[in-house]
Amino acid sequence: MNALSEYRTPYEILVTDDDENCRETVGEALRRNGYRPHLAGSGQEAIEYVRRHFVHVMIVDMNMPDLTGVETVSIVRNEMSIIVPSILISADTSPDLRVRALTAHFETFVPKPLDLNVLRHVVHEILRRHYEPD
Repeated sequence: MNALSEYRTPYEILVTDDDENCRETVGEALRRNGYRPHLAGSGQEAIEYVRRHFVHVMIVDMNMPDLTGVETVSIVRNEMSIIVPSILISADTSPDLRVRALTAHFETFVPKPLDLNVLRHVVHEILRRHYEPD
């Protein structure tokens, strides 16, 4: 168990990516760490999920067919008034995209191909910062 386990029931993590293999792989890695992952295949699907369920962290791919990751999180924050700590993932590692992620108030950016150890560490640190009692 990790240090957060004594303070919580499993954290709810929403993984949004149009690449089924990527979201399944990320979901399984998070599940093995004791988190409760939920998977969405599009930005719109993620928005609908957040309308009905509380999530602790969103992991969102930048390039999806319907909405970008930035658009998805922007709708959740600005139109739904729900603030969820979010991680942007993408194969595009340009400095411009990293600046867009920070400007859009993402916690961080993780490049693809994903290093699952890095992603799990980032999720853990975000949960610790936002949800662990002082």
